[in-house]
Amino acid sequence: MSVAESAPTATQPFSVGGSISFGWRMTWKNFWRLLLVVIVFFVINAVLSAISGAGTTSSIDLSNPDTLTADQLWETGNLALSFIGSVVQSLASFFLGLGVIRIALAVTRGEKVELGKVFSFAGYGRYLIGSIFVGIIVVIGLLIGIVPGVVIAASTDSIVWAAVGAAVGIVLAIALSLAFTFFGYLILDRDARGLSSLGASWKLVKPHFGALLGLYILIGIISFGLLVAAMVLGTLMLVVGLLITLPVAGVVIFGMSALSVAYAYRTIAGEPVAS
Repeated sequence: MSVAESAPTATQPFSVGGSISFGWRMTWKNFWRLLLVVIVFFVINAVLSAISGAGTTSSIDLSNPDTLTADQLWETGNLALSFIGSVVQSLASFFLGLGVIRIALAVTRGEKVELGKVFSFAGYGRYLIGSIFVGIIVVIGLLIGIVPGVVIAASTDSIVWAAVGAAVGIVLAIALSLAFTFFGYLILDRDARGLSSLGASWKLVKPHFGALLGLYILIGIISFGLLVAAMVLGTLMLVVGLLITLPVAGVVIFGMSALSVAYAYRTIAGEPVAS
């Protein structure tokens, strides 16, 4: 019998408190495994960041390749490596993001956190395309607010309109991001195809939009509080304590955020959650 089969499950109603409680409890239950995941993520991002930052900003005259010096050729290679590194880093960020969703869903089914679950390409293509479309939609929403505000501000010589437009754009961007927050979960959990996952996400989010917004706000507040507490406690421990308190806070923030949202998805979708 597998871990998932042996873990007791029950269909529970969605609530902000229930989501946070589940995320907090399961984070501590899986703390050391989550710590390993965070360390691996940190190493991968550090390596990719080093590669993407390898290029320099010095200008290179490519109009006459025969005049390029050895240093300039080296610099050209660095710039190419930087570009490739940036592309790979972006693709990797989506890959790791999908891995986090996969781990979080596994925990809601009563399974243990396993690092191997992160490194699976199942659903990656659909998730990548969906993420690109969500990004485009969010940017459009942002521009819908910003552009009119800037135009009106320019015609009336009042910067207030630019501020109002920016505020409207930010609100639209947040609303659109929240509307599609579950599309990755639907790809993995229900094998949603194509862009239908975006529409399916909106159908789940719409009845609980306010509560989900509250959940994200509460996660942000708790995360900020944990970070401040870790910095204060670490400083009181002769600064060296930061080497302990900040990683612990990072793991808790990472786990609580991912698992709380996964719980929200499962309960809103009417699916059982492991207790």
